[in-house]
Amino acid sequence: MRIKALAFALVLLATPALAQPQNQTVPPEQLAREAIELMLRAMQGLIANLPQYAAPEIDAEGNITIKRLNPKRLARPEPHPPAKDGGMTL
Repeated sequence: MRIKALAFALVLLATPALAQPQNQTVPPEQLAREAIELMLRAMQGLIANLPQYAAPEIDAEGNITIKRLNPKRLARPEPHPPAKDGGMTL
């Protein structure tokens, strides 16, 4: 996932801006600023999608558990079982 997000950001940076006319030049400072802002947004999205975990806990039997803080966001929905009459269930 991390590599895909970074590769996507690099592809966006490598493509020319289509909205700008060919004869108009853009200052390099503006291009650099836009590129850095785009990279920062990509990095923020990457960090937001990383799983977060609580501190490790040791129980009385010596088992170490590390709980996920955001399990609902990462859990995949279970598919609906097929209907008995052959129709769809929603």
